[in-house]
Amino acid sequence: MRGDVVLFLDCERCQVKFLEQKALPMNATRIIVAALALGLAFSARVTAFGMTQTGGNYVEGEVLVTFNESIDLESAHELARTRALEVVRHFPLLSKRRGRIHALVRAPGRTTAALLAQLRQDPNVETVEPNYLRELCDMRPPNDPFFPQLWGLRNTGQTVNGTSGLAGADVGFLRAWGMSLSATGEVVVAVIDTGVDYTHPDLAPNMWTNRAEVPGNGFDDDANGYVDDVVGYDFAGWTNDPSDSSDHGTHVAGIIAAVGNNGMGVIGVNFRARIMALKASSNGTNLPVSAVIEAVEYAAMMRQRGVNVAAINASYGSPDFSSMERDSILVAADAGIVFCAAAGNRSANLDTTPYYPACYQAPNVIVVAASDQADRLASFSSFGAANVDLAAPGVNVMSTIPASLGVACYVRVGPNVYSGNPMTYSGQTAGITGVIYDCGLGYPTNFPPGVAGNIALIRRGEIFFSVKVANAMAAGATAAIIYNHQPGNFYGTLQYPSNWIPAISISQADGLAIRALTPVVGTLVNGPDTNAIYDFKDGTSMATPHVAGAVAFAAMCFPDETVPGRIRRILDNATPCTNLVGKTATGGRLDLARMVDTDADGLPDWWEQMYFGQATGTNPYADPDGDAQTNLEEWLAGTTPTNANSRFRITSVQALAPNGFVLEWPSADGRFYRLFAASNPALLTAPILATNVELIVQTNIAATPPFNRATNVPAPGTQMRFYRVQLEP
Repeated sequence: MRGDVVLFLDCERCQVKFLEQKALPMNATRIIVAALALGLAFSARVTAFGMTQTGGNYVEGEVLVTFNESIDLESAHELARTRALEVVRHFPLLSKRRGRIHALVRAPGRTTAALLAQLRQDPNVETVEPNYLRELCDMRPPNDPFFPQLWGLRNTGQTVNGTSGLAGADVGFLRAWGMSLSATGEVVVAVIDTGVDYTHPDLAPNMWTNRAEVPGNGFDDDANGYVDDVVGYDFAGWTNDPSDSSDHGTHVAGIIAAVGNNGMGVIGVNFRARIMALKASSNGTNLPVSAVIEAVEYAAMMRQRGVNVAAINASYGSPDFSSMERDSILVAADAGIVFCAAAGNRSANLDTTPYYPACYQAPNVIVVAASDQADRLASFSSFGAANVDLAAPGVNVMSTIPASLGVACYVRVGPNVYSGNPMTYSGQTAGITGVIYDCGLGYPTNFPPGVAGNIALIRRGEIFFSVKVANAMAAGATAAIIYNHQPGNFYGTLQYPSNWIPAISISQADGLAIRALTPVVGTLVNGPDTNAIYDFKDGTSMATPHVAGAVAFAAMCFPDETVPGRIRRILDNATPCTNLVGKTATGGRLDLARMVDTDADGLPDWWEQMYFGQATGTNPYADPDGDAQTNLEEWLAGTTPTNANSRFRITSVQALAPNGFVLEWPSADGRFYRLFAASNPALLTAPILATNVELIVQTNIAATPPFNRATNVPAPGTQMRFYRVQLEP
């Protein structure tokens, strides 16, 4: 809709005249440059499962113990010592909730089976179970760039990673963000995973920061039990550095909250959310349940301390039931946190083949299957009409990977490009151009005088790489290429950090091809490549963060909503998909747009609640304040529908020497405006404006709430000037 007023200005006398007009209808859609956010929820479970144990899938020599209620923490330590055991970690929030001490117990040199047998006979122990390992739910397709590739956010039927999609099979990202409530506070998603590359340029601005902790001072400033936990914590290695041990956690984090509108890479479901990095895997593959429990407790503790942790993302699982892990999720529920769990990539029916933590009977859990570009259940995705809530995009999902993996490494000679591998500790360069000389095996006598200031080509063999490169540096070379002495390429190291020149390895065939041309001009590149710090992945691991991001989006738009209400909002508004019926409890796929406008009247539920005391049922075409603008027009313009003095119009004008003017009108976050001017008001009617570009003063004027200002200087001699402002079509 367009709501506007024509403003008449007498340029010589600076007299202002307003001609108010009824808002004119239009078929315009606002240009919203936004990112993705998703919400998550929990459906009632039908099937209850008992404990299962598959054997071998746990940390050997460790068990999770729940002591009887008569045993306090000091007694638990004493009991462990008398049995040659060690209480490694205590879980205080879980212990407080259940009124019993819960702990990780270890016995070096003894098997888990022996510990289970011993402690199950101990009258002081209520339960004992292995410290199970959880597996990540991902697969790795190849990489390709940027927003048009994010079909899960906007699916026009485009081809992504070689696969064509179905138009509309997406979460309604752009429409949802067009109806979002401007964030008034920080919303945090805790990512329990392999860690996160918190230095990634597309993630760093959106990392949660513990403002109560002084970075790097070696003290627990906020007295929460963790030293220097600035962006999160490593619960696998018990350090304050949650850097990614693979690339899984960074990929998950980018789906949730990669920075939006920064001209770089991808955009997250909720690009205004913050990521709390909770590392629970030291090897990039498995997550000990003990680390998971402590990470869940940390998120719950920080929420109790005032950090607005809306969701926990759990893109992992295994068939092993852990009562202690289940109870830790209830701790998160008590704190008001939604727990988003992956259904797994086993193509299994979770109603008959349970998978954890997905199948725990907890009121704050939502279980997520993966859908593909045509709204079908992904071939690898597990499912379950009773135990899987909904699906979300999980095939060909592009997101962030650690920046350390994004390295461009090659040699260009004429039109030919030869792929390389960076030598460990090598210097980096965006490009060094010089003459490439054949320098044999890299002995001091192999370097010709001309290599000084140029590039050395060296064959692998006989002496260390570090010696070859040191000899090249002594000869004055600015870079070194080491080619293999057998088929294929290799990964080499210069052994220790130093001020090395850029040095890379290439294959035997490529090295011989370059050698045949020497001396020849070439360019060596070995440095960061911002286009290579993104990758495609498949998995319910990728579907789950879409939902975690949606939870954060719901928390942003409906901050006062309870966890059950937030969950129902997301599940009840999933888009029905024929291929998901009988596969999930909702039979649907996540829909961000529907959950923010549940009655599909074009008015966001939060806006209706704010002005009319009800989230649905407002007539979008009514005009309750009688200002000739409908509710829908007032929403689009960012004006107040219950205040006749709040209308979309030019509200003031100021003279600008010598004969210009500064115009002002009310604006709303996310909107864009177009300003017109003419010497005759008849020229400012909608049909003429639609075709006469000469009347445009300025387009794509981004909103600067609460008011926008624009400057116009009429041509000399102009006697009268008429202006009109509209929402950008």
